[in-house]
Amino acid sequence: MADMKTAAYVCGGCGIGERLDTAQLAKIAEREGKMNLVRQHPFLCSSEGVAQIRNDIGAEGVTHVAIAACSRRAKTEAFQFPAVAVARANLREGVIWVQPDTDAARATAQEMADDYVRMACAEIRKMQLPAGHTGTGSNRRVLVVGGGVSGMTAALEAARAGYEAVIVEKHEALGGWAAKLHRRAPYREPFHDPVDTGVDGLIAAVEAEPRIKIHLGATLTQTSGAPGRFSARLTNESGVSWVEDAGAIIQATGFSTYDPTRLTEFAYGSSPNIVDQAGLEALARASAGKPMRRPADDGIVKKVVFVQCAGQRDDSGRHLPYCSGHCCGTSIKQAMYFKAADPVVDTVVIYTDLRTPGSGEDFYRSAQAQGVTFTKGTVSGVEVNGKRCRVRFRDLILAEDSVIDDADIVVLATGQVPNSGVDIEQPERADANGVKPISILNLTYRQGKDLPQLRHGFSDSHFICFPYETRRTGIHTAGPVRRPMDLAQAMEDATGAALKAIQVIENAQLGRAAHPRSGDLSYPIVRLEGCTQCKRCTVECPFGAIDE
Repeated sequence: MADMKTAAYVCGGCGIGERLDTAQLAKIAEREGKMNLVRQHPFLCSSEGVAQIRNDIGAEGVTHVAIAACSRRAKTEAFQFPAVAVARANLREGVIWVQPDTDAARATAQEMADDYVRMACAEIRKMQLPAGHTGTGSNRRVLVVGGGVSGMTAALEAARAGYEAVIVEKHEALGGWAAKLHRRAPYREPFHDPVDTGVDGLIAAVEAEPRIKIHLGATLTQTSGAPGRFSARLTNESGVSWVEDAGAIIQATGFSTYDPTRLTEFAYGSSPNIVDQAGLEALARASAGKPMRRPADDGIVKKVVFVQCAGQRDDSGRHLPYCSGHCCGTSIKQAMYFKAADPVVDTVVIYTDLRTPGSGEDFYRSAQAQGVTFTKGTVSGVEVNGKRCRVRFRDLILAEDSVIDDADIVVLATGQVPNSGVDIEQPERADANGVKPISILNLTYRQGKDLPQLRHGFSDSHFICFPYETRRTGIHTAGPVRRPMDLAQAMEDATGAALKAIQVIENAQLGRAAHPRSGDLSYPIVRLEGCTQCKRCTVECPFGAIDE
């Protein structure tokens, strides 16, 4: 390392120059702080002020900088200089904002500021920049678990950015739930009619990308390591195992549909004419645009009823407490299937609250224009009446009970249950949502085989502070496994997760930490002579760095 050369910069902005004697502060930095270079500036975080510091670093060879200005939590990007140690003296928040602007308090404020400058100068003289832990290297590959739309989008975005990607899909084909859809809700102008899913094109793009390796019919049987150096053991259906290394992992394992057999009041299972939204998509694909027939007897469909929030937004604790986000748009899309094939089919959507935000409102109005009926109400029960069904509901507009007779098909809008794996913090609630979970990542960490879950089984973190993060650094979630979302949102979500995975890889390459200590070069050193063998570290470390 080059010889140390220190510099102190005293800012006069934000009222500091009006409340404090900055010339005295500069003199203290020079005489008591033993700074090699001292400068004052009226507005240090301005482009001119930052340019002055950068110029001194380049021309004067400054290696250590003490900045007497605002809090070290403010202007972090402005006062960040590569390979230069920086200490901050908090004159704004720590002095002038906590002392009254009176003559009686002026001397006290000045004394506090003097001490802050002395401390910053002493700190910078002792400060050493960590070199970063680059000895283990970093793998520049992204491992994507799940080959649905979210997983394929994440892999494709990473590959287009110049990184290798590995997709692990447990089924024998890519596409996930989206590959089972007949059409999708529109995601661009004019928002009038259902459009092609685009899944075939996405699959073709992924298969044609040389940077993407695809493993079908395979699962993760063991995952170990840390950011930049994960190691995953994959096993196929034949029992053959192999290892794939990666610098970051994206879990895009999607969702399962809520078990409709738990909805006894809707008589699911008592008639083939009562289906969930996934079942109707299968009927639509089989009909290939022609009028759909009754599943029970292949009869002509004249009336269809859609029941919204079936097993969702439930306050009783029996079903899903949340809204799955896509179901209203999906029911509108499916109602338009019938109208497109035969405009005289009577389609009724019974909803508590119809949620079609943004451009979805145009799609909703298009369905109204095509003759789809929307009724605000709560369904109390569905009864099988021969080849048809009877739907009982409470009309919330008229405030009266009502009945729809002779429904040929009843469609239940059931929700999304995330494929997050086992809830490692509450394993006793493993099948609370009717979906028996299995471990997805099979992590070797002592804290559990899967990712910690935030709420309702979703493997998310704080959506503002740490978007796309989980509580396992270097492992990210994307798509409906992170929160309920539709197809367009899942693709956007996957792009964000790919960017975060790239950030982890690049930070690991430089020996820097990722979130929540992004950019931190410090690295822990174990002082074995002070170890009392309490083994607390083996429990607390999420990566199992010390495991015995």
